[in-house]
Amino acid sequence: MSVLTSAALGVSGRTKEALEHTVLGFRASDGAAATPRVTGARHPVLLGSIVPGAGPLRLPEPARLPRDPLVLRLTPVQAGRDGR
Repeated sequence: MSVLTSAALGVSGRTKEALEHTVLGFRASDGAAATPRVTGARHPVLLGSIVPGAGPLRLPEPARLPRDPLVLRLTPVQAGRDGR
């Protein structure tokens, strides 16, 4: 198994953190729990929390059926001739 850094995939540390929070927020708002395999918990748990701001927080209804696990696949992008 090979291990790559996010930078090797063209994703900076700041971008990676923003992506992580986006995924966690989406999964939390959808009511989707993380599997124990991911967290080490004894049972599926919701990751993250939604903290309301000044106004009331209105979330959509949680999904009625469990979704398939969310899988993100990143593929390395090779730089072009101009270095981008």
